[in-house]
Amino acid sequence: MSKFLTLRQKRILEVITNYITECDEAPTLAEIQDAVGIKTKRGVAKHLDALEKKGYIYRNGKTRGISLDTPINSGMYDIPILGYANAGQPLVYAEEEMVGSLKVDKEMLPDSKELFALIVKGDSMNKRLINNVSVADKNFVVIDKSSQFRDGDVVLAVIDNAATLKTFKRGSNSVILYPESSNPIHTPIYLREDSDAMINGKVVAVLENPS
Repeated sequence: MSKFLTLRQKRILEVITNYITECDEAPTLAEIQDAVGIKTKRGVAKHLDALEKKGYIYRNGKTRGISLDTPINSGMYDIPILGYANAGQPLVYAEEEMVGSLKVDKEMLPDSKELFALIVKGDSMNKRLINNVSVADKNFVVIDKSSQFRDGDVVLAVIDNAATLKTFKRGSNSVILYPESSNPIHTPIYLREDSDAMINGKVVAVLENPS
């Protein structure tokens, strides 16, 4: 699709860019409407649809859920953080709730709407390295929900509505989710091949949390 922008679309993109730069969050439809002088929010939404189709913005459906994409953002893009994943017993309730986003260079990870991030809780995977970073407490794991996984990959599993990170292995008549930890308290989880547990994606990267 053409990347050509109308004058109105250029103005809206400028408003969004300036607002994110100054406020570190995106404007609402009403704020864009006031800044540009469009009569209705529906009119604003149509222009946002066009900007998204042309690849200049990405929307996640939230009130301030607009993020900038290339070429405006110099090769950076946002990966949504959808909560926590337990690297221990699966005790953290697996409910998606956007708690922020990670700004990532496309040279590190290719842009994909199939990617999301979670914050690690616990130490059951702290001996496992992915891209030379440990799956340790408070670090960010980036998950590709469309990626194929095989034995030895770290996956996000949902068991009894709780999310957990473990290494995947297919046994002769079961699925084994096993820890890689310096803490001997952690033990494998054994599931039937036809278990209701769900693999929600493969961990494709770990990003250090400096805090």
